[in-house]
Amino acid sequence: MRVLASVLLAGLAFLALSSASQAQGDLAGHVTLHMPEGANWQVPAVVFLSGCGGVREVQDVYAREANEEGWAVLVVDSHGARGIGPSGSRLLVCTGLSMRGQARADDVFAALDMLRADPRIDASRLTLAGWSHGGWTVLDAMASAQAGERGDAAFAGVQGAFLIYPYCGPVIRARRDPVGAPFPVYPLLAGRDLIADHRACERLFTRQRAAGALIRPAVLLSEATHAFDAQDQPWDPRMRYDADQSAEAHLVFRRFLRTASAPSE
Repeated sequence: MRVLASVLLAGLAFLALSSASQAQGDLAGHVTLHMPEGANWQVPAVVFLSGCGGVREVQDVYAREANEEGWAVLVVDSHGARGIGPSGSRLLVCTGLSMRGQARADDVFAALDMLRADPRIDASRLTLAGWSHGGWTVLDAMASAQAGERGDAAFAGVQGAFLIYPYCGPVIRARRDPVGAPFPVYPLLAGRDLIADHRACERLFTRQRAAGALIRPAVLLSEATHAFDAQDQPWDPRMRYDADQSAEAHLVFRRFLRTASAPSE
């Protein structure tokens, strides 16, 4: 029975690694690398995973912030790689009918492999940042790696993850499975979020911490709605852009990058 279990686990790991390799091929042409101006040395890099509506201006805004801190940014267009346009995003992805976080997790590992293969990138200083659906994706990628489905070096070089109003609802894998402790996770939650309830995330984070996860206390912006930092979101009465809260989120993001850049003791 133990032999059978080992064979099955090895098979699952092989399939997951093959899937990640396929995802890397599929992502080619659907990623944008923003390098710090004038960088002529290896720089740290952060992978950006957008919300369910796809890549928007908000990712470019945060990319500029990261570049000013000396970080490269790899923006992943998971939607474009799958031929999903704006209408499909809202009707299928944002409703959970297509491209759930478990499936999109392949993109996380493919993007990390891309950065590791780039000689301009310091592969020992990588991080992840996910908005809403992207935060869900990061958590489910962690659960996948913790289950032994991604190989021992799945998160090699990753120093942390920044989750911005992540979705923590009942369909995410991280509600059922441990995410482990491959790196610290820094959540930023919105107090008036009617789409990704911050209380669901707090409950999830409490359970995961009890299981050993390195999830730091969340920063809660009490007056913020979902997507409060995105000026170009389609109209939705549940979302409102807030310049002041956005500025605070940018400061928190910069602090995250500086923490991830700090040398290990």
